[in-house]
Amino acid sequence: MLIFLTLTQKCQLSCKYCGSSENYDIEDLSPHPMEIAYDLSLLEKFQKEEDLIICLYGGEPLLKMRIFKKIFAILPNAKYVLQTNAILLNKLKNNDLHRMDTILVSVDGDEKTTDFNRGEGTYSKVIKNVNVIREKEFQGDVIARMTVSKICDIYKSVQHLIGLGIFDHVHWQLDVLWDSDMNSRYGDFIKWRDEEYNPGITKLAEWFAEELKKGKVPGIVPFQGLLKSFLRDEKVTRIRCGAGSTSFNVTTGGLINVCPVAPEVDPICEIGEKDFTPKKLKDQDLIGGLCDECEVRQECGGRCLYANKTMWWEEEGFKEVCVTVKHLIKVVHDIIEPVAKEMIEKEVLSLKDFLYPFYNNTCEIIP
Repeated sequence: MLIFLTLTQKCQLSCKYCGSSENYDIEDLSPHPMEIAYDLSLLEKFQKEEDLIICLYGGEPLLKMRIFKKIFAILPNAKYVLQTNAILLNKLKNNDLHRMDTILVSVDGDEKTTDFNRGEGTYSKVIKNVNVIREKEFQGDVIARMTVSKICDIYKSVQHLIGLGIFDHVHWQLDVLWDSDMNSRYGDFIKWRDEEYNPGITKLAEWFAEELKKGKVPGIVPFQGLLKSFLRDEKVTRIRCGAGSTSFNVTTGGLINVCPVAPEVDPICEIGEKDFTPKKLKDQDLIGGLCDECEVRQECGGRCLYANKTMWWEEEGFKEVCVTVKHLIKVVHDIIEPVAKEMIEKEVLSLKDFLYPFYNNTCEIIP
């Protein structure tokens, strides 16, 4: 089970595409206060949960790093994941740093792309601080977590981040969630998709396949997550991130919902309820509608729950974004999978080399 702990709604950055708001204390806008308003000892209810993964989340969780030790003490057997903008990553004490198993760092590619989206000087701080944790011999999985917007060249951005040599993996999500019109920020989303993004994905897949021939598996999460399923002939019956089935969020107010970015989906319960147990949460199948009708549902698993429930781009826009998913699936099948099977057959690589993510490390797989 994966549990996100939203530690604060505050963040030092004001990224162009962020859908969060700091108006959480205003009545009727959100039930979630800015800071944690429940007793942390209530987290003891998760102590007996096997294979527990805790993601420290925000806002920016490193603004609340003083409570990390309390959480570690309450849930000593969990794997810990940190999602961070990395502005304060150099301030994380060594013991707390090495308690993390995975750290996801928000960075969108090169300096120009990142700073345009996240603010001038952000890129240099992020890269400097990731180097700091490497100098401190952090051995866990460090993932560059990109948001892909109109200005992003997916091929160049992924290549840039891999080339830095400080990230184990690169993952991305498309900036297609927070607008009320498909073209409001893209100008012409379909043109961008067909002329820039999808061709970039093809080019990236071709490079990935060439690297496999050399016995290397590049850390490109969407390719790896899909390939893991395809090589094992898995049919995906639930959304890959686990929202509502194996993944949940504890809000700052102590409510439990299925995803930290899906406030529109009603909370399941409250952590303070006397009869609350983790079993009360599991196996809710919330994806439906267009996803249920889709021909690639068992390969995709379903698009983002937030997008599925809100339909900000309406059905037409939702379907146009799905074209990117179907293209991604196709290039993995057509370009990467045959080479991966060949390398396994030749014993250049083994199936084990392709089994990433090793657990639900909060990478959604489907951008």
